[in-house]
Amino acid sequence: MAQFPNTEFKPKSFWQKPEGKTGTLFLLAIIGGAGYLLFKYSAAILGMLTNLTGIIILLGVLGVIIYMVLDPKVRTLVSYFYKSVMRWITGIFVTIDPIGILKNYISDLQDNLEKMGTQIGNLKGQMRKLVTIVDENNKEINNSMLIAKKAKEQGNESAMVLASRKAARLKESNEKIHSVT
Repeated sequence: MAQFPNTEFKPKSFWQKPEGKTGTLFLLAIIGGAGYLLFKYSAAILGMLTNLTGIIILLGVLGVIIYMVLDPKVRTLVSYFYKSVMRWITGIFVTIDPIGILKNYISDLQDNLEKMGTQIGNLKGQMRKLVTIVDENNKEINNSMLIAKKAKEQGNESAMVLASRKAARLKESNEKIHSVT
């Protein structure tokens, strides 16, 4: 299989995908919330540091947090859980699965096809209307030419001019209609 230059496929990282943007917002909210809680309860935390039981509890909590940060299995588990939750939350608002995206695209195309069918029907109706107008104009041209011929035979110059001008206007109208269609 031939390789083309500069066509390497690089998949997007989690943070570049829509669920990554949601994850960034939630991560910022979590950090902000943790900072707020630490600030709000800082007096209680400092109070716990004044006795031995409080120090032991705080060291235990700190030890658990350090263990979770340093252990690769726990980090991986938390990472997968976080990504899954962010995909689920993003999926509520945005279609992120490829099959769903294609189904939405097909639905949009079907709607466009229906609209196009309606517009084609309207266009055919307008074309039919124009053909009818051209046919009526041709009948009127023939009638005006007969009137002009009769008027010329009778020597009625003004009636002949009126009828021939009317026929010329109708021919011009038909030519405009033919140029549009």
